[in-house]
Amino acid sequence: MDYWTQSLNDGYPVDIIYLDFRKAFDSVPHNRLLMKLKAYGMGGSLLRWVQNFLSGRRQRIVLNGDHSSWSTVSSGVPQGSVLGPLLFLLYVNDIPLSVDSPILLFADDAKIFRSIRCEADYLQLQRDIDILFEWSRTWLLNFNISKCYVLHLGLTHSYGNYDYYDYD
Repeated sequence: MDYWTQSLNDGYPVDIIYLDFRKAFDSVPHNRLLMKLKAYGMGGSLLRWVQNFLSGRRQRIVLNGDHSSWSTVSSGVPQGSVLGPLLFLLYVNDIPLSVDSPILLFADDAKIFRSIRCEADYLQLQRDIDILFEWSRTWLLNFNISKCYVLHLGLTHSYGNYDYYDYD
């Protein structure tokens, strides 16, 4: 809020892109999560413990007494545990390093924003959106487009408002 308020007080609009990860906690691929944990320096018995925590999980659907066969769970962080949200945050932790614009992450939501001082700022924000969508494809954690929004704060400059887009 301080960034936005300062920009508006200086006479510049701010564009904010609200992003929502689709089925975020269910979609994190275990093998890629473990790869990231190892890259962060986790190893030895702690990494094996996390691997054991994630592996061997199965699920099935029960409806009116009928049930499906058991299926192995190869993605998702266990919900209802203290460790699940932490593992998710570690999975998305590298996103801010990928973009030039300020970005805030909270649970399965992200807000990327930029003060719009000239047309180049629109273009940079669009490049950052492109980077985020590429990250989502690479790491198999897609955005729910129907829950993504653009908020424009402040006055429109002579170059107008920019229509941000994605490639999906």
